[in-house]
Amino acid sequence: MTLQHLEKSDLDPGPRRSRFTQHPRFFFSDGTVIFLVENTLYRVHRYFFERDSAIFATMFSLPPVVGERPEGEVIENPIVLEGVDALDFDRFLSVLYPLNFKTRDTASAEEWTSVLSLASRWEFISLRELAMQHLFVITSAVERIALGRLYDIPGWLVPAYTEVCERKDPLTLAEGRLLGLEDAICIGQVRHTIRYSSNLNRHHDSIVALIRDIFLPP
Repeated sequence: MTLQHLEKSDLDPGPRRSRFTQHPRFFFSDGTVIFLVENTLYRVHRYFFERDSAIFATMFSLPPVVGERPEGEVIENPIVLEGVDALDFDRFLSVLYPLNFKTRDTASAEEWTSVLSLASRWEFISLRELAMQHLFVITSAVERIALGRLYDIPGWLVPAYTEVCERKDPLTLAEGRLLGLEDAICIGQVRHTIRYSSNLNRHHDSIVALIRDIFLPP
C-alpha cells in the first residue's frame, strides 16, 4: 500500500470528475476515511482499519503534512491503495459490511481468497483467520497446498500433501499447473514410492515423515 497525491483537478466537480466514481455500496455518508482503488472511491470507517490492522494503525498515526489535512479525510485527497484490485477490495469490504449477518455475501473459494490476500497483506489477523477457516472447508487438498504456499499457512501443507499422495487418483493436468512443475514431480515420486500395498513405506507415519523431508526441509 502506498500513498499517492492526486491533482485537485482530478476530483473537482465538472467533466473531469467522471474519471473517478463513488462506489454504489461502500461510499457511506458517515464514513471517516476515503480510499481510491483503481478508479473507484470508497468512503468507509477508519475504526475497522485502525483497530484490526497494524499496517493501517501505523499509517493513521503518522502526523499530516504541516498546513494540509490528513490524506483520506476529504474526497479531493483520498488514500490511494496501489496494486489493489477493486473487485478484491469489494469482497474484502463485504465481510466488514455484510448485507445480512445470517448469510454472508462471500461464499466461493475465489471470493474468500480475495479476502485472505488483502487480510494477509495488511495484517488483519482475525480476518485472515476467518478467511482461512472458510477456505479450509471449501477447497481441495491441492488448492490448500497452493494457498498455503502463497499465503504462508504452514499448518495446511503436510496434511494436504499427505492427502494428495495417499489418494487413489493421480494429479490432473489442472492440478499440476496449479502446483507447479517441482511440486507435481515430487508428488509423483512420493506416490511411486508408496504405491504398493506391501511396501512398508505405505504406513501413514512413514508417509508423513517422507513428505516433511521432501516438501518442508529444515
